[in-house]
Amino acid sequence: MIHAWDYQEVCHDLAGAFKNRYPDRGANSIRMVGLLFAPAEVRLAREEIVPSLEYFHHRSGNHIDFFCGGYSRFGFTPGEKPVTDDDPPWMFSHELFDRFRRDIERRSRWHYSGEADLLLMNGRCATDCKTATLDFSSTIVCDLDRMIRDKAIHSVRRFFEDVLRFAEEVRTPDPTWGFSDSMGSHVAGSALKRIILSLLPKDLGADYYRAENFAIRDVSGDIPD
Repeated sequence: MIHAWDYQEVCHDLAGAFKNRYPDRGANSIRMVGLLFAPAEVRLAREEIVPSLEYFHHRSGNHIDFFCGGYSRFGFTPGEKPVTDDDPPWMFSHELFDRFRRDIERRSRWHYSGEADLLLMNGRCATDCKTATLDFSSTIVCDLDRMIRDKAIHSVRRFFEDVLRFAEEVRTPDPTWGFSDSMGSHVAGSALKRIILSLLPKDLGADYYRAENFAIRDVSGDIPD
């Protein structure tokens, strides 16, 4: 888990991860990246995400990075307040959350739900590992609150664990290809959407796997001007 205040900061941190942390940095220029939008006072964040920030931070390790909108751990940020009892505590700033939300909405087809959203996409690194970008044309959105209400996931912690384990164990040039065919031809949408659906219970019913499903929305494609 890494703090996130704007797109440029995410790309800077991602370039450093490709260069210094990812174990296959010499052979792989693509990683799955998560952008988490879950204000500290939102029920799901308050009950499940914030209490597990420290665990998620260490569990994600060097295989995948989740960038958390508005959160920070060290240093002063505008309007920040402590939200955990860790030493030092995790902090949250509504000002920085909204700054990051506006930045990502401007660059993508996503619009914040008002609850807890997880955006998954490809992060791409230049061959010299000096720069990195987020590939919004590969983006899917997981509406975490709706997924729990639909009983698609039992808890955020369990769902994150499944995503983290996939990122840890996948052994392909592009980590988003690993489950690209596992759901069969009846599943429409991007490879990333098929990956996430493959991690869910198999008894959800056919309707849940349609591209139009609102809990897991495929917003990949060219970004409108």
